[in-house]
Amino acid sequence: MRTGISRIDGWMAALLALGLAWMSPLPAEPVFADGFEAVGLPPAQVDAARLLAQATFGPRPAEIEAVAASGGGAWIDAQMALPPSSMLAYMRARNDTNGTPEAPIGFGYFTEAWFDRAIRAPDQLRLRVAFALSEIMVVSERGGGLADDGLTLGGYYDLLIAHAFGNYRELLEQVTLSPAMGRYLSMYRNRKSDPTQNIRADENYAREVLQLFSIGLVKLNRDGTPVLVDGLPVPTYDEQVVRGFAQVFTGWACAGRAFEDTATCTSTQPMVPTEAYHDVAPKQLLDGATLPGGRTARADLEDALDLIFEHPNVPPFISKQLIQKLVTSNPSPGYVERVAAVFENDGQGVRGNLAAVVRAILLDDEARNGHRTLPDRFGKLREPLLRRVHLWRAHDAVWNTPQLILEDYNILEVLGQAALMSPSVFNFFAPDHVPPGVVAAAGMVAPEMQALTDTWLINSTNDGVNQIFWAYVGGPYDEDPRVRRVDLSYWLARMPANAGAAQIDAFLDALDLVVLQGAMSPGLRQIIRERIAAIAPEERLLRVQNALYLAHVSPDFAVQR
Repeated sequence: MRTGISRIDGWMAALLALGLAWMSPLPAEPVFADGFEAVGLPPAQVDAARLLAQATFGPRPAEIEAVAASGGGAWIDAQMALPPSSMLAYMRARNDTNGTPEAPIGFGYFTEAWFDRAIRAPDQLRLRVAFALSEIMVVSERGGGLADDGLTLGGYYDLLIAHAFGNYRELLEQVTLSPAMGRYLSMYRNRKSDPTQNIRADENYAREVLQLFSIGLVKLNRDGTPVLVDGLPVPTYDEQVVRGFAQVFTGWACAGRAFEDTATCTSTQPMVPTEAYHDVAPKQLLDGATLPGGRTARADLEDALDLIFEHPNVPPFISKQLIQKLVTSNPSPGYVERVAAVFENDGQGVRGNLAAVVRAILLDDEARNGHRTLPDRFGKLREPLLRRVHLWRAHDAVWNTPQLILEDYNILEVLGQAALMSPSVFNFFAPDHVPPGVVAAAGMVAPEMQALTDTWLINSTNDGVNQIFWAYVGGPYDEDPRVRRVDLSYWLARMPANAGAAQIDAFLDALDLVVLQGAMSPGLRQIIRERIAAIAPEERLLRVQNALYLAHVSPDFAVQR
């Protein structure tokens, strides 16, 4: 442990970081809503900060002011008009591939690109939606022979970025034909059945595209609640349907190679069909629909994906998960239904318009006012990875080199979460995860709780938030190219030497707005005030560091409201 660090006891920090306040019964009234008025935070700025917390990798002071001035709708329009970032462009520039598009690139360059873009790229909304999609349509460097294949995985992530505001049907096809997905879920070189050689079409992708990427296991009402018959949910498909889709997904292999070529398909190009390996038998698919025999691989694939796309489950299934990833873990049925209706028809007769869906999610009344109208169930735990990036963005992190920063090495071990590194196709946490206790008793879910571990709790406070005390501009690591440093000048300007009560209140207001989006409880405000008072008035830096540390490890920060 580095010396010279003033911090609260480790066990208390761990409890605060976990966000146990959410696990306890909440007050009948949202105490932080009253706090807005008590501390004088302008409502427009609070709503701007909350929107940015939901739609970016973390709000910054200047961005809060800009959104408050323009309005959320105008900001969303401006964000959607920005050109998309590219992980591969960054990775190729860093890896010096001499203009060779398909040159191998190590996965470390993807991690480097992801942090750089998440912290510094202007198209924050697109990148935040792409990250949410990466947790729904999962591929991982930890499976499918994708270890250290930065080119294929970077290409997959760029696909998600490019289609984040596109049409879900096109996204579904691009995901299906991606070599990353093909390798991860065994569609790559999937052969038609041949009983004489004991070969059966691989069912892996067929199962997951239905269960995880589109319709789910049970039939849904438009509001996301299950359809019940005699009190029981109704399955969306059976084993015969899985076999039918497995037959559809046969005959696809790496572009530019023979199907029989067993070399690893390291590529960004969509897979291409080889008809000799495609199953031409009739296929039974969803809800009694069938495909006749004797058709091409592409014709079968197009019609099968159309059938999935038109299934009534898709709008509520995908809409609810995007709401959970961006806004709140327990959206009301009405919220889900309103967004699903936009998925079905964007107002121009278009189904699956993700730009319209994202806009509906973020501007819905529940997203904007749920912290007041539904205080006992609105909000979500911040994911470990997003907490770290939020800290760096909130405090204008800088670094001296484009190389992978020291804090990013072994990020999976440190946080238990990293982009495109989930342990399985089920992501780091399931959307319906229910931890035992108060949440279960209330009939709610807490998905992100599944990703929290004892190791993360300690690392988050000791080597994560704790970096505020040593990795700062003007500090001992200024010349170290491996360290990402936070810039505390914004906060030091608000903590003059010998600050009086009014100045400390103004500092706490700014802290509440930027870090907590107006959700600072009276209890936390008092704790931070007392800690500031316990430090000598001339110790401006130490006062600022302690205040920021306590805010970032608090349960108020752990829960995004």
